[in-house]
Amino acid sequence: MAAKARKKIDLHMHTTASDGASTPEELVDKCVELGLEIIAVTDHDNVTAVKETQAAGRKAGLQVVPGIEISTYRGEAEYHILGYFIDLENDSLLGLTEAILNSRVERTHKMIAKLTEMGYPLSFADVKKFATGVSLGRPHLARALVEKGYVPDLKSAFTDQFIGPNSEAYVEKKNVLPAEAIKVILKAGGIPVIAHPQLINHGQPLDRAEIARLQELGLAGIEVYQTKHSSKVTAKYKKIAAELDLLITGGSDYHGENSPDILPGDRGMTAAEYRELAQSANSVL
Repeated sequence: MAAKARKKIDLHMHTTASDGASTPEELVDKCVELGLEIIAVTDHDNVTAVKETQAAGRKAGLQVVPGIEISTYRGEAEYHILGYFIDLENDSLLGLTEAILNSRVERTHKMIAKLTEMGYPLSFADVKKFATGVSLGRPHLARALVEKGYVPDLKSAFTDQFIGPNSEAYVEKKNVLPAEAIKVILKAGGIPVIAHPQLINHGQPLDRAEIARLQELGLAGIEVYQTKHSSKVTAKYKKIAAELDLLITGGSDYHGENSPDILPGDRGMTAAEYRELAQSANSVL
């Protein structure tokens, strides 16, 4: 029974505004088809699709929580900070997202130049046509590589030969610190949550001590339920959340066809856990 309740609430989803393959309308249609009741749009480093998704959700009877997923760095380790119930018009939030999006364009140009030097010529237009939203990222580069015939599929693009983290063509993202992202989310009236703490790019899974350090910076929750978490890992982070009195969230990290093995609702949270999250944001259920 608990699993059924958990499946109706999914607070980690992406649209074409970042690296997802579904438009806001397509996302809503899919979630309604699968019986979800509450979702959050958490596109990478921007909030441009939230209002459109909320409008589609209202028509379909689906509640859409305004959210974001900000990529941050502590040394080489990449921490993703989720923000829920944010004010979409907040100046601090919009200022940070604009700076990050501008850096993504610059990063894409640099990676295109490196790939071209390596013998895989691409133009900016080759990549940009796959980005229907404002954000550019490696998934769009991967699609361009597939179209050019340099790789047979998207998975083959994310290797050391092409655009994997250890490849010659790889360029780091804008170096936003976790403290900055947490501060901006709080300024926007939101709830900052660490995403998939078991999977930290270029770093080790987060332990209790590191999560406690983030809590001192203002972190309010842990994404306990995640498609990247095994049942053992889920239990581990649920225990840490209880010990540190942190909120619990969960989501599928759905990217549409860009994550073909994941569907909306594959991970989620209980109604009680969502109620606690919403109440802490002074939101109406």
